This record gives sequence, C-alpha cells and structure tokens, in this order.
Amino acid sequence: MTTFHTRTRLGFFAIALSSLLSACGGVDSATPPAEAPNASVSTPGNDSASGETENQKLWVEGYAVKGAIEGGLISIWYHEPGAMDSGWVQIGETVRTNQNGGFRISVPEDYSNQPLKVILQSDTQTLMRCDAQPACITPSRVSVGFGEWFWPGSNLVLKSLVNPSDPNRSVVLTPLVTLAFEKFLKSPDGSLSRFVELLGDQEERFGLDAGALSRRPVDLAAPDLSSVQASDLKTALLNIAFLSLVDGDLWRTLGDVLETARASSEANGDLPLSAGGNLNLSVELLALAGMLQAEYLQALLIDTGVQDNILADAVTSLEDTLSSTGHITSPQPEPVPEPAPEPTPEPVPEPAPAPELVPEPVPTPEPAPEPAPVTGSAKMSWNAPSTRVNGDSLAMGEIEKYIVRYGTEQSIEERSNEAVVEDGQAMEYEVAGLAEGTWYFAIKAIDTNGLESDWSVSASKTITR
Repeated sequence: MTTFHTRTRLGFFAIALSSLLSACGGVDSATPPAEAPNASVSTPGNDSASGETENQKLWVEGYAVKGAIEGGLISIWYHEPGAMDSGWVQIGETVRTNQNGGFRISVPEDYSNQPLKVILQSDTQTLMRCDAQPACITPSRVSVGFGEWFWPGSNLVLKSLVNPSDPNRSVVLTPLVTLAFEKFLKSPDGSLSRFVELLGDQEERFGLDAGALSRRPVDLAAPDLSSVQASDLKTALLNIAFLSLVDGDLWRTLGDVLETARASSEANGDLPLSAGGNLNLSVELLALAGMLQAEYLQALLIDTGVQDNILADAVTSLEDTLSSTGHITSPQPEPVPEPAPEPTPEPVPEPAPAPELVPEPVPTPEPAPEPAPVTGSAKMSWNAPSTRVNGDSLAMGEIEKYIVRYGTEQSIEERSNEAVVEDGQAMEYEVAGLAEGTWYFAIKAIDTNGLESDWSVSASKTITR
C-alpha cells in the first residue's frame, strides 16, 4: 500500500480531538435508545402512500449525510412573498430519513414551481453514524468508535433549497450546503438560480469541482467505496471536519459547530479564510481538520476499496485549499551533512594489562511481583421509552425492569453476560469488574405485562491500563 505524504503535523492544530476512555473513572457509553417513530419514514424510490392525495403527489428526494443520519425529521417550507427571513411556512407532511440518510417527501402541486426550503432537524429518535477518527464525542462526552451509531443531540439542523418541479435535482443536506443556504438567506434574490450560484461560490472557496455540493454525499463509513472519486472524497473529508471538531467542551455537538460557523461568517455570509492565531472556525481550520482525518482514515479507506491515487489526489487538493488561505507550514529542518572521516592513527602498543580483581558475587534480586489484572467499570444511562412500537404512549410506571446484555463480542446474541435492573424507574446502571479490552453493551425494557422491547443500539467502552 502506498503511503501518501502531507504537510500536516499534530502539533499544528488546536483541535480538541476525542480520547479513549481509561479503565477507571470513565463516563457512560450508552446512547439514548430510539423511541417508536412518530413520523413516517420515506426512502428515495419508495412509492408507498404518504398521506397526500393523488393530485398532490409531487415528490422531493434527497440524502442527509454527515455520516449517514437515520431518523432525522425532514420538512419542507414555503417562503411567503414579500416576507422577511421569518416568513417561512411549513407545507405538506414530515418524514424521517432512512438508515442511509435518504428521504422521499411529497409536496402539494400548488408549490411545484416555487423554491422551497428543506430542513433536517434532530430529535430523541435521530441517530448518526460516526465517520471520524479516532472517535466521535457524543453530547454526554462519550467516545464512540468509527461506524457506530450515536445520538447527535437535539440541535442538529441541516438546510437546503429545491424546486420540486426539477426531477433531475435531488436535495443534499450536509454542513457545507447548509452554510451556503445561510448565505442565501442574506441575499435579496430568493431564486433557486441564486442558490445554485452560491453553491458554486462555496465549491470555489473550498477548492471543489463544479457541482460537487449537488451530488449525493459519500458516507465514508459505508462498506464499499471502490467507486468514489477524488472530488467526492475531498467533499466528504471537509464535511467530516465539522464533526471532528466536537470535543465535548468548546463544542459538544455538531449543531454547536454549525451554529459557530454561521455566527463566524462574515457580513456577506462567507466563512473566514484564515483561522487567525487562535485557530478560529474558518476554511483554514476545516482544511487542516480534513487533512488530519485523511491521515487517520487512510487504512480504513483503502480497506473499503478507495484507490491509493484517489486518496492521494484528495489530500493534494486539500493541501491546495489550505495554501489558498495563506496558511504557512513550519519549515522542515535541513539535513545535517555527514562529517568527513578522520584519518586512522597508527596503533600505539598497549601496556600489559593489570591483573583483574574478581568481584564478589552480587545476590540475585527477587523477581518483581506480577501486576494485578486491570479491572474497570462502565456506567450507562438512558432515557426511558415514552411510546410503544404501535405508537401508544408508555408511562414509566408501566416499565417493570430493564435487561443489560454485555460482553466483548460485537454481536448482541453472542454476549454471555446479562444484568437485570429490577427498578423500572431507573435511568442508569453501572457494570463493575470488567477486564481489560473493549466491552459492548445493549439494553431492552420489559413492561409490567412481560412485553419486551427490541435491543437498543450497542454502545462500547474500552478498559485500558
């Protein structure tokens, strides 16, 4: 495998990256279990009924990826003529994204030629797949591994604009497109052509190919990336950069990072080029973070089929974007020349050696005791489900107990350890006596009638010395 070289060095960054949990004193690694959905889930290409009448079935399709966002609420909004930015009115239904971030939503035909705002909002049922390394940080400051699902918080909002009468243009909901839409809101021209123009400006500002922000976004946690191109890979790395900045302190969620980006944008709506001395949110900082993610993800990307030259081209393009911001890398040290060999002197006869003294034998020290095995604990917390699978409400008093299944196996069915939380009102539980290694946990609820829920999404914790 070819190793690409970049100018990134960890010492260049003030990015607070997530760290692994230690064996003692760690925080919980459970994510809020998804409740029963209260909105329909629609998928691109799915012709199932949506609640609209036949003469209203004008469909809008798209994808929300940062990595893939499952269970995000999708809604469409119409801007009333002559109104200011606050004059947006929701039309039609609300749907949820599927496991790939895809959605399909109907729009009344009366709005077929109008530019409409498309919004993704997160709630307690929304999950996002981690596509950053070395880990993603959840709102409760838990480290989540690459490819695992976690709750992104309740303040994630992604936005775009669409003309529903254009069948060749799907909706793309990513951080970079969202920033272009925020700039669109500052423009007196509210047409779709103006939004497309601003997408082009965003592509030029980040050194992306024309149309890159309008193509279906790449989920870098997908199992097969053999067909990905360098431009789409670069776009994905820049979008990952937003998530990689979440550190649990300055930014606790991706929504926090996006809000800072919006607030940091200049009067014309553009994110600053340079990060400045404090590495503020900017094109420069995102390019640096994207390059760092390329280094962290190199082996994973190659394993999923990304060609060496594709990865190298994406990194080179990120370096070009970084250079366009005025970023100056530290000079590399000049190589030290090898000194000229000294002439070998003529050997001088050695005097006869003095007789050697035989030392007293040194007693053999007792071997040090073996270190005690590492044990740790994992404390989990959860939100009690408030609805049943069929949509009926579920009170906490109807929950009799919880069952926690855990082990070092990733498959829930293969885990051999179970703990019963007898208190149906409990919302946290601690498992002690865990040996060194990575442990996985899942939980399910049992109501007073003995009905059991499905297992939750697995969470993990690594016990180390």
